Amino acid sequence: MTRDLDVIVFGATGFTGQLVADYLRQSPERVRWAIAGRSRAKLEALGLGVPILVADALDPAAMHALARQTRVVCTTAGPFARYGSELVAACAEAGTHYCDLTGEVAWMRRMIDAHHARAQATGARIVHTCGFDSIPSDLGTWAAQQAFIARFGHPARKVTALYGDQSGGFSGGTLASALDTTREASEHGEVRALLANPYALDPDPDAPHPPAPDERAIGWEPHLKVFTAPFVMAQVNTRVVRRAHALAGAPWGTDFVYREVMSAPGNAGGAIRALGTTGGLAALQLALTRPRLRDLIGKHGPKPGEGPSAEARARGHWKLRLVAEGAPDEVLVYVASDRADPGYGSTAKMLGESALCLALDPLRSPGGVQTPSVAMAQPLLDRLRRAGLVFAPS
Repeated sequence: MTRDLDVIVFGATGFTGQLVADYLRQSPERVRWAIAGRSRAKLEALGLGVPILVADALDPAAMHALARQTRVVCTTAGPFARYGSELVAACAEAGTHYCDLTGEVAWMRRMIDAHHARAQATGARIVHTCGFDSIPSDLGTWAAQQAFIARFGHPARKVTALYGDQSGGFSGGTLASALDTTREASEHGEVRALLANPYALDPDPDAPHPPAPDERAIGWEPHLKVFTAPFVMAQVNTRVVRRAHALAGAPWGTDFVYREVMSAPGNAGGAIRALGTTGGLAALQLALTRPRLRDLIGKHGPKPGEGPSAEARARGHWKLRLVAEGAPDEVLVYVASDRADPGYGSTAKMLGESALCLALDPLRSPGGVQTPSVAMAQPLLDRLRRAGLVFAPS
């Protein structure tokens, strides 16, 4: 691929876009990159000293012109169901690799249906969920399976992801995406049905699959001896992991099971925390289905462009433990973690390294609407480790 640029960061004036652009600015690698968005004045105000491209996400011609200039478009311009479709179409058509940080399952399904075949033909790797949603789950499960195979000689039949202690804030863009998703689901029955399907992102969502209901109650993890509770992002992450397994040709078996929860200490205090998390998440999901409450949340929450302060991000951290199980005596615990705000500090690393990986590394994966582990696998894992993230057996 011969292009003038390696990476374009689209949406660079947004809260997360600025963090990703600053991450690329500090990269020691020789990379030709530019920033893009609707407002030249706002882009110039960033003072990054890189080329500036002005383009409107809703203008198909502008998106096609953008895609033809670069090897990779890295975008943070959401909500993606509002602002992302023309850019995905342009990248799929131009054979341009693409990465974003969306967690919008219904929109991703539409992109798969509309552009997977064309991206396969042009060689474009269209890679959604390259942030905290869903690289720890997706790449972490892939890495845990490689470690399990190395130790036991075959893949695990079941992986349980347990998100534990973490600290971080959320931005107005994240809130806007969540509100848009719940609004669409409340208004369209087919969207509600899609979001309820545990295999919503599989090549064939309605094909026979092992039962994989979403976790809705408090539970117990016997290997780690901790309580479990539903995890707010599991309805995104689980679908991404299952798509990855399907795209890879089901290498871990057609009966492979993946589940995802939050963990709490295995004592009385942990039980109370797990119950509180379960009840709080149920209340939030109910509130988001009520138009008045949804509007109230949007009115009083952070606005697009707003997010946690640098001080708050510096205090952030997260840890994920993946319990891989085979036979009764075959158990491996794998850890993914970072000492950074999960949604912003850590996501900037993950999305930035994904863009660099797609642009610079000799990947062997095919084109199509992929997941991070299918598209980038070991090269991305190596990059994230060099960036300070932990991916290792416990």
